[in-house]
Amino acid sequence: MSPATKPTTTTLESLAAEVRPVVERDLGRRLDASVLRARRQSADAEAVVDALRSLALRGGKRIRAVLVCAGSAAFGGDWHAAVPAASGVEILHAYLLAHDDWMDGDETRRGGPAVHAALRDRFGSEREGAIGAVLAGDLGAGMALEAVSAVELAPERVLGAVRELAAAHQDVVLGQIVDVRRGVSDRAGVEAMHSLKTGSYTVRGPLRIGARLAGVSKADLEAIDAFAMPLGVAFQHQDDLLGVFGDPSVTGKPRGRDLREGKRTALVLEGLGDRAAAPLLQRVLGVEDAPDSEVEALIGKLAVLRPSVEKRIDELLGQARDAAALFGEPARALLLGAVDALAGRVT
Repeated sequence: MSPATKPTTTTLESLAAEVRPVVERDLGRRLDASVLRARRQSADAEAVVDALRSLALRGGKRIRAVLVCAGSAAFGGDWHAAVPAASGVEILHAYLLAHDDWMDGDETRRGGPAVHAALRDRFGSEREGAIGAVLAGDLGAGMALEAVSAVELAPERVLGAVRELAAAHQDVVLGQIVDVRRGVSDRAGVEAMHSLKTGSYTVRGPLRIGARLAGVSKADLEAIDAFAMPLGVAFQHQDDLLGVFGDPSVTGKPRGRDLREGKRTALVLEGLGDRAAAPLLQRVLGVEDAPDSEVEALIGKLAVLRPSVEKRIDELLGQARDAAALFGEPARALLLGAVDALAGRVT
């Protein structure tokens, strides 16, 4: 692997402590400017952009932004130069959340109203709220591209980062199509979907964007993929478990919501193949108004199957650690830190 030059930090934790406040300022400045631009057009345009701004600035651990900067620092780049790209990835994330919440019918996100819910209240109808959420997301996609392309580095490096953003964007949309069409029937299918929908813009895309800005080789990019793909899938498996078993006051997700939405996860597929869980799962899965008592009973039955998914998560995290160990320093330490950070999450 390509050796990195002296970094400003040697662990992901210390890098994240430096990155987060810098990204917050840059992200806020970019989103504030977008709201002001929309205000010059109309009050309604301002409301749409402000709903996206509110979501983007309303909490979040900025792990994707941190990974962009880590991808740069790991290969000898100046992470400060990558900050606009880090902001761009966070804006892309907000856009995807806005659309995802609308498609899932979720009313809240990060302790506040989902974008479509805020705009429904603003415009007075479900239809107008939905249209507003779609347009807010569309604006976010353009804003993300603008932010990444604003990086002041060699043009070929910036172009590479833009291409990585575009690739991640396309992958996550393809993954979402598979998800909403319930197009998976086995673990391999679930993990392929997770790699597209979550791994693409949560781990692989951010790391590749940062690495591109540092001018890495093709071999380094392939090595990043070998690390990022199992980690991204593990992240989503973990998210799926939190969606069923997590404390709603901590996760911000309604208990059993994923089951009512009919999401095909590794846990659900385990349940469909389990004699004790399958009958109840077939009554609850995808049924919005399933009785709370049946949802809770199903969660109890699925708890017996949880260790199987947790074992798979451990296997994937082990693959990511093995891949990280092949890098030289400081890349090895930063990537191992990413495994620890994503493995220890509770929200």
